[in-house]
Amino acid sequence: MDMELRHLRAVLAIAEAGSLTAAAARLGVTQPSVSESLRRAERIAGGPLFQRGPAGALPTRLGEVVLAHAGAVLNAMERFSAAAERHPTRLPAEIRVACSPGMLVASLSVLPADELGAPLSIRTLADIAPQLELLADHRVEAALVVEHPHSRADLPARVQRRVVAVEPLFVAVGEGHPLAGLPEVPITALAGETWCIAESDDDGLHELLVGALGQTSVDIRVGLNYTTALQLAELGEAVLVALAGSRPRAGLANIHLAGTPLRCTTSLLWHADGPLSPEAIDLLWTHLTQAQHRIVEQTPLYRDWLAEHPEWTTTPEQR
Repeated sequence: MDMELRHLRAVLAIAEAGSLTAAAARLGVTQPSVSESLRRAERIAGGPLFQRGPAGALPTRLGEVVLAHAGAVLNAMERFSAAAERHPTRLPAEIRVACSPGMLVASLSVLPADELGAPLSIRTLADIAPQLELLADHRVEAALVVEHPHSRADLPARVQRRVVAVEPLFVAVGEGHPLAGLPEVPITALAGETWCIAESDDDGLHELLVGALGQTSVDIRVGLNYTTALQLAELGEAVLVALAGSRPRAGLANIHLAGTPLRCTTSLLWHADGPLSPEAIDLLWTHLTQAQHRIVEQTPLYRDWLAEHPEWTTTPEQR
């Protein structure tokens, strides 16, 4: 008969607590259960492990030897269990994905559960750093991150990236804006405008916009209610940064920017030690790139822009 971990835990608890009764309370079991574990441990070890007296249960010489090894074995098992939890291999009941707001979130959310073997659970976060923290701690299995040049987000160790799309950003202004209707304008023509952008502390858009406008001070309103931002743009009081694949909206005109000074990158991220297999990552990436080309890039304005810029490849070649 081999000594089991529960026998070692009982022996260690008796030594630390000083009695079988206290050891049972510490372990959350009955005293007869502790007594039985001690009897089995003594039978396997070949002799008494404790001497009971007025001072409580004191280890014998044999007991001290067993206790020294019990502590080492239990500590090693705790480290092993913690490492196994940090490196899951079994697919969870649902695959959790953290997402930046973007055009591909809806396409990801409708991926059939049987494709990956589990349904997807989508969580949208404005900032990138919390998504990376969730990924590093194995609290999500993947992330779909949208960021811009100058993004301050650094990938944690063992987190891997696969680019889904690199895209231009357009701007939206009210239909009565002097620049509405022009096929393309330099971004500096909008330097004196008030800009509305989504709320994010680390996606790099604020810094990109300031650099592209060539100003040290730009009137940028961050995190306004989406409806309020739209109304301001419709009234000619603000300029919106628009995703290239966004649908036309009554009252607004989308404008191309000369030289493509604003752009964003959408990436699929996952933990190398997570439960998603290379095949699952390939499937997710393929699903996302197909949605990018077949849905996002088929809006009229974006399709026309890509036709006019054949040198632009939204999905980089994968190595």
